[in-house]
Amino acid sequence: MNGTVFVNGWLSGAKRMKKAIWVMLITIGFIGSSKGQMAISGGIFAENPTRFNGRMITVKNIRLNLNSHNSVPGTVPPVNPPGGNANNTPIGGVGSNIQRCNPPRGFKMLDVEFIEKPEFESCFFIAESMYNQLKKETLGQGKVDVQLTFRGDNRTGYNVMSYRLGR
Repeated sequence: MNGTVFVNGWLSGAKRMKKAIWVMLITIGFIGSSKGQMAISGGIFAENPTRFNGRMITVKNIRLNLNSHNSVPGTVPPVNPPGGNANNTPIGGVGSNIQRCNPPRGFKMLDVEFIEKPEFESCFFIAESMYNQLKKETLGQGKVDVQLTFRGDNRTGYNVMSYRLGR
């Protein structure tokens, strides 16, 4: 009889453990899916980039120009505030017609074109190794449609974490 009680007690403990494991796996699954990244349109990002400062974001409907060379290396036009200003002049006084784009060491600047808002420009940079891989995958094409995942802010620039070719 003691053997039967032991086996029944062990089986009931195994069932509890199995249920506990399933509950943990389902909970982990819900947490993972709630943090999933949904790609937003490039136009939405370009309308108000400060809204996404410090967040990791995936943006679609953008194009990379891998063969571009800026006339002044390391500079992009300044980002105007939402709604602009009355005279449509840059804010910040003398020299504010250029915003410095200084990628960290080991990174390259990317020329990112927002298809829905082609006038929007900001500083985007990518790790050199990832840039070289991107050039290999695109076989040296000039302009490439991509989805980019990045983090940063409108003052210091955006660090590209990953990319996906195509729209």
